[in-house]
Amino acid sequence: MRRVLFVDDEQRVLDGLRDLLRKQRKQWEMVFALGGQAALAELAKATFDVIVSDMRMPEINGAQLLQTVKEEHPRTARIILSGYAEREAVVDALPVAHQFLSKPCDAELLRNVVERACGLQALLQDESVQAVIGKVDRLPSVPRTYWQLTQAAAQPDVRLADLASIVEQDAPMAAKILQLVNSSFFGVAQRQTSVQQAVVYLGTELLKALALTAHVFVTAGTPRVAVFSLDALQEHSVLVARVAKRFFSDRKRSNEAFTAALVHDVGKIVLAMAVPARFASAMRDARETGRPLHGVERDHLGVAHAEVGAYLLGLWGLPLSIVEAVAHHHTPQLVGEMAGETLVATHVADALVAPATAELDAGSESMLDVAFVDRAGFGGELLRWRAVAEEELAAANRSAGKQP
Repeated sequence: MRRVLFVDDEQRVLDGLRDLLRKQRKQWEMVFALGGQAALAELAKATFDVIVSDMRMPEINGAQLLQTVKEEHPRTARIILSGYAEREAVVDALPVAHQFLSKPCDAELLRNVVERACGLQALLQDESVQAVIGKVDRLPSVPRTYWQLTQAAAQPDVRLADLASIVEQDAPMAAKILQLVNSSFFGVAQRQTSVQQAVVYLGTELLKALALTAHVFVTAGTPRVAVFSLDALQEHSVLVARVAKRFFSDRKRSNEAFTAALVHDVGKIVLAMAVPARFASAMRDARETGRPLHGVERDHLGVAHAEVGAYLLGLWGLPLSIVEAVAHHHTPQLVGEMAGETLVATHVADALVAPATAELDAGSESMLDVAFVDRAGFGGELLRWRAVAEEELAAANRSAGKQP
């Protein structure tokens, strides 16, 4: 059974949650703690899969409580359930919460969020890696990008489009922005998969606050892995995203493909931060043997960057279509005939771009699973998609001053 800890400083709220979730008693073991101190006492007794906490509480508020949970119980999924949606609350809780839900919250939404958080834990088999990932409160952004966003946001006449264009160049920052806008604090009726739309929903003032708040976007240090380049990873991710975006003419489909492709490799950043020595060994092995990195990672770490990235993005509440694309961009055949078009686009774009970039996931286009693309109904698009990739690669080479 799932073990879920609910925390609030009002007994009537806890009673309401107990009544709301009465049908879950056969699936969940639920504990209701009155305030932060009571929650810490329960955590000292036993472990929990998920903690759902209010934000505004006396003595120990939600952010402080979840900070302790992050440090002492990193495998526990951390969810804020609060009616306090002001900017300061979001900023304070952002580094320690995996998801945000607003009061009042209907039973179905709460049930789905908790079950999804638990289910995503099955993506990782290596408990030591999972524990370290639980401590990662923010993915590092390339310092140049952070500086650009900070400078732009400080201008009184800055346009949202300008900020969005900066965010789109940085996969970790894009993921964090999407985490925010997809939280129920912002009351968005549908999941947002477009960075442009996410920035519009957030608005200039909130984005400024986030950009200028050190514990949100300032990195704890670029991963110190000798064979790993954050700049090269960003260059690769942006190029894959540009290719995937052009696969579809419909704006919604192209935006979602762009976003999934932009964040498809964030798991590498997490591994570089969490287990740098083991990740470096895997990268060296891949270079020396010519084997795809994701296969070597499983030998060295028991898990690949795709699953790690999907695990984190799923906890952050990104749409399942994007989580699926990240989780299986190297192994789309595992999804079967029900694979979504976002996964198809991400897989194909990555396979076409990887051999020509600094990324070392493959030495040739052998990554491309043509049979899968055919089964998904996009075999007839492959010729056009190859041409799109060639055009974007040529444009990238011209921009970098390289010869074709």
